[in-house]
Amino acid sequence: MEPVPGTAEVLRALRESGAEDLEGALRDLADRIAEVVPSCVGVSLSVAHGGLTFTLASSSADVARLDAVQYLVGGPCIDTALEDVEIQLDDVLDENRWQRFAVAAAAAGVRSTLSLPLGVTGVGPGSINVYAADEHAFAGSREALRDVVGAGVDVAVTNADLPFRTRTAAAVAPRDLRALDLVEQAVGYLMASERIDAERARERLAEAAERAGVDLVAVARALIGES
Repeated sequence: MEPVPGTAEVLRALRESGAEDLEGALRDLADRIAEVVPSCVGVSLSVAHGGLTFTLASSSADVARLDAVQYLVGGPCIDTALEDVEIQLDDVLDENRWQRFAVAAAAAGVRSTLSLPLGVTGVGPGSINVYAADEHAFAGSREALRDVVGAGVDVAVTNADLPFRTRTAAAVAPRDLRALDLVEQAVGYLMASERIDAERARERLAEAAERAGVDLVAVARALIGES
């Protein structure tokens, strides 16, 4: 599993600043998790900073987009990072707490998730989020995954807001009518579900894209459940 380009840029900057080699750590961690959970399709590392949750590293663009959806409408990675609790979703199709996230996950081929708390030196609390293609993928595996995560990640970030300043390209404006339509559908959904006006909905969408380090249109597509 390869990190998304935006994430790779962030990780290079972190290495140059003397921080831990997150890119290598995440790749190694994803490989070890896949040995325990064969249907694992991706892993992300989220950190809580300034009252918000950000994706510091992600093994794929699909996973980063699912993180972005959670930044918009809620999800397990946020609650785990902020509240220091383990959250396991055995089947997203049976999920009632975060229904919009569940729709986005199912559309992306994810049926179960597990978020484990993780401390990030220099920033604060965070989470390791594991996404799997099979329902009940983590049944009987949580203890083994705790061991893998506990032994497999040593994260130290000395410049807490560095990753988030480098993601200015995440919220690129739509370039064609289809992309614009996707964004407007997502804006409409946020207006209705969050009871906010169009300007604030667009701001929220752009912010989520930046926090996850992914493209604005991709976030819109994920939010409305379009693969």
